[in-house]
Amino acid sequence: MRVVVFGADTVLGRGVAAHLISRGHDLVGVGRCRPESWSGAVGFVSNDVACGGLGFLFAGADVVAVCGSGSISADDLARALTVSPVRVVAVASPEADLARSAGADLITVRAAVAVGRDADDALVALFTTPLVPAARTTVDRPLRVVHPHDLRRVFVRAVIDGAGRTGTYDIAAKGHTTIRAMAAAIGRRAVAVPFPRTATAALFGDRLAERAVPLPADWNVEPCWTAADCVEDFVLACRGRVTMNGKTVALPWRLPRVREIPAADSPAADGVVPVAAGIAGANGEFDTPIDPRFPAFVATNLSEALPGPFSPCSASVTVMGTRAAGVVISRRLRPGGAVQSEMSRRATGVFGHRLYAGLTSGHFMAQTVPFVDPDVIVAGFFGDTAAQLPLVGPEGPLVERRDLLAGLRGIATFANNLVSLSGGGCWDTRDFSADVARLEELAAEVDGTDDDRLRALILLGRDHVVQGWVLAAASLLICTAYGVILRLLCGREVVPTAGSDVTSAQSLGAVHRLAALAGSEPHIARLLGESTIDDLPSRSPAFYAALTRELGAIGHRGPGEVEMDCLTFADDPELLLRTVAKAATVSPRALPPKARVPLVARPIAAVSAAQLRAREVRRDRMVRAIWVLRKLLREYGRRRYKAGEFGQPDDVFYLTVDELGAPPPDVAATVARRRAQREALRGLPPPAAFSGTWVPVVSTDCRLTAGDTLWGMGVSAGRARGRVRVIGPGAIDELQPGEILVAKVTDIGYTPAFAYVAAVVTELGGPISHAAIVAREYGLPCVVNVSGAADRLRTGAVIEVDGVDGRITVLSV
Repeated sequence: MRVVVFGADTVLGRGVAAHLISRGHDLVGVGRCRPESWSGAVGFVSNDVACGGLGFLFAGADVVAVCGSGSISADDLARALTVSPVRVVAVASPEADLARSAGADLITVRAAVAVGRDADDALVALFTTPLVPAARTTVDRPLRVVHPHDLRRVFVRAVIDGAGRTGTYDIAAKGHTTIRAMAAAIGRRAVAVPFPRTATAALFGDRLAERAVPLPADWNVEPCWTAADCVEDFVLACRGRVTMNGKTVALPWRLPRVREIPAADSPAADGVVPVAAGIAGANGEFDTPIDPRFPAFVATNLSEALPGPFSPCSASVTVMGTRAAGVVISRRLRPGGAVQSEMSRRATGVFGHRLYAGLTSGHFMAQTVPFVDPDVIVAGFFGDTAAQLPLVGPEGPLVERRDLLAGLRGIATFANNLVSLSGGGCWDTRDFSADVARLEELAAEVDGTDDDRLRALILLGRDHVVQGWVLAAASLLICTAYGVILRLLCGREVVPTAGSDVTSAQSLGAVHRLAALAGSEPHIARLLGESTIDDLPSRSPAFYAALTRELGAIGHRGPGEVEMDCLTFADDPELLLRTVAKAATVSPRALPPKARVPLVARPIAAVSAAQLRAREVRRDRMVRAIWVLRKLLREYGRRRYKAGEFGQPDDVFYLTVDELGAPPPDVAATVARRRAQREALRGLPPPAAFSGTWVPVVSTDCRLTAGDTLWGMGVSAGRARGRVRVIGPGAIDELQPGEILVAKVTDIGYTPAFAYVAAVVTELGGPISHAAIVAREYGLPCVVNVSGAADRLRTGAVIEVDGVDGRITVLSV
């Protein structure tokens, strides 16, 4: 079906268009200006072009969707309908009335006020003013509202299944609220004014009245959000924002949610079209086309979170989160021009369904930091993985010349971000933690809810995870800034210790506590080798109670914890139990002394350590949100499998989150194709870094022999000898006490094994990667950024790891 969407630049229009495209319909959008999030593969026509005549748009169209008043003039619509009559679905508006008078086959959706985290900018602007004005007669009058997602579902249903129908249908949530209650929920005060014409009156019009015209029963799209739910969700859109003189801005010390994420495949402002980076046959469905002027990408750090090749479901969550983080960082650093546009679109990239960081944009981001060579920051953050790579394309990006004014602006921007985000971060962390806790409460009540409510919770969980990535990225920005200051003060790299109670070490601490308990009672140690989790309640109630407590705190963690189709310790508690059994055979390692910091730098080091701890709290809450989201997705997969729509429950991980509510035309074929592509990409590993074009890494027999040496970045002091065990996320259980863990990359889910391994070696990572932080706190030798370690070191070889100078020496093979 071919659909023309007017008002495609509105929140409703963007949502309707995305759902129709996902369902396989042909679409063209019309609006005042092309939204940043509009895909480059979908047509868009500006109103200025369309006003010259709409015949070319209506010709061949099956449906015209009018998603807002003013998105098309009433006269233009009437003239176009007389030339090329088509079916029209419209929001109640003068345009809809005129379409009816022109004899069009018309469905009008008369909606209550759309209130939720995806509310229109005008509504957000109204309720983020210091005082919310409302007429005395309406400030406490019952107000009907509807969640934007419910309105979108109704609108899409009217477009798809509205053939042969005409009439007006109302959509409103159960219950009602008031303007005063909405303002209070957001932390504002509604002020009753004597004159009736206010901003609230202009937005709400006569929609304060009760609605009575029901939706068609066969559409099956009753609202799943109550009025109270809508208001609670609307708080998320307003949090951290203020409107003054008609302009809505973020409070300097807060990080509000990103309302629109630029599409990575759309042309740059100057018309440069992005191109595929992989060779033929190596580009995945979710891979990122790149701007040739910004060609360099590196896997360091980000691959720690999602090594890949990831599932499509993970792409729709984690990749969306990292791109939202890029938007926030670009707005905070404000390099301007093509560089800022690139950072907001491709601060991260996907190649071979694996995450990469934009090295070129990162280099220009580093140029905004005053007094420091950008290469030093890039090397400290990305390591030497990308050394000697061309950072810019043949034409080079358009960058402003660095002069005195640019330097002063950089100093001001640096200081503002450092002070404001350091001071206000506690509020963002508190609110985000509360949001995740609330999500967990709602998810616990999912039994018995309908599929629409379940999908609504899945979308809410996805959006919480996206916000978690934004907060984690901001923390990384702050930690990097403090690292710059410490480097200037100390003349060397200084990474302060965050304390053994840092959140990312919780799982390791749990293993130590449980291992100590097992060591204190010999019969428990025997049980760990003989029993399963089901035997423990009867054979050792005390140990089982302790294990249950620890799982309540760390059950959401586990190897590959950001990948949606991976298991966590809560899913597989026997994995944690086996880890404890191994740790119980090893003597506890003494905690290392705190790193010595020069007296002049100690205040900054203390603040830096606090920010590092805050970063780990944010990351932990984000992983908790992923864990809750994963449970919701599995429940949805079970339902669809039971209904015969999925071949197996885990098919859910091969659809994106948005596709759950707007499934592609042939779900089975889509899932099969994506499974096959994921398996194919496993055999086409991309390089750790590349510039312009990437080619799969070809495995060669380049194993090291006795006496050979590898070099990396030492991030945790100490020296250890042991046998090598090369592992991936699914093989952590193979690690044995005293062995040296060697992997391409590790995440926090690996850290319980730190209780019994001798040392850690990874190909990727940096000094403030999560594994490095934990290794330092527990005195475990750790070397990261070791090129080719997982391929060149053989399982069973004996090596010596020096965590100070980053040297790995092969003693025997």
